[in-house]
Amino acid sequence: MHKLTAFISGKVQMAGYRSKVVTIARAFGLKGYVRNMQDGRVKILAEGPLDDLERFLKAIKIENTLIKVDDIQSEFSDALGAYDDFFKVAGENETDARLDVAAGHLKELIVVVKDGFKETVSKLGGMDGSLKEISQKQDEMIVEMRGGFKELAGKQDEMIAETRGGFKELAGKQDEMIAETRGGFKELSGKQDVMIAETRGGFKELSGKQDEMIAETRDGFKENNALLQEFSAKQDYVIDAIDEARADVVSEVQGLRSDLKGRMDERLQRIESDVVEIKARMRPG
Repeated sequence: MHKLTAFISGKVQMAGYRSKVVTIARAFGLKGYVRNMQDGRVKILAEGPLDDLERFLKAIKIENTLIKVDDIQSEFSDALGAYDDFFKVAGENETDARLDVAAGHLKELIVVVKDGFKETVSKLGGMDGSLKEISQKQDEMIVEMRGGFKELAGKQDEMIAETRGGFKELAGKQDEMIAETRGGFKELSGKQDVMIAETRGGFKELSGKQDEMIAETRDGFKENNALLQEFSAKQDYVIDAIDEARADVVSEVQGLRSDLKGRMDERLQRIESDVVEIKARMRPG
């Protein structure tokens, strides 16, 4: 039997790391404890077969949404056989298991938020296909107008890039896109007048294509607004869930502090009573 003493650095306190260490250690059948240190590190003392201790040392290098182990300082020595189980040592002001449960709920909420973003990005991918189709139709019209609409096409490319990467600024960018589109339409009107003069009466076909482009652009705006409303609803749900979880944690912490204070007061009273009794007995006849 051997003993492993390890000091773990990183994002390992107040993140549920010790509970995971306890679960892993018990899975390997190890004995010992894990506790937080004042310098921000976590100390682990585990006893068991050397092979199991080495596998355990690899398993506790955890990195996920809440936990990130940066460094592990370890040392092996002979076991003392002083422990019957593997357990977590909690400090005076810690919420212990209740805080670990809250950390687990918070992790689940983070997963929900990530899934919501993935779904939103997927739907934006479909919208991007519609925007590309609109861009192609506009390119055809630009060719017919002898290249007089390059500025509008460039503005639409900017809109696509901003939609993919700048989700928070989308509302402002939409207003900018509308203003730029209106300016493009004004420029287009002037180009159309030139084309009418040059083609002498061939304006009906161009007018039909303009109407088609405007309708498709409006459809794109409607779909985009629907996506924004859906995302806003999911965001409100996540915020409400986080507020509810936060209130539960605060309530649990307050309850635990009250229980702890009551027990400490009762224990101090008993100690004081014992001291008085001992002093009375020690006094001469």
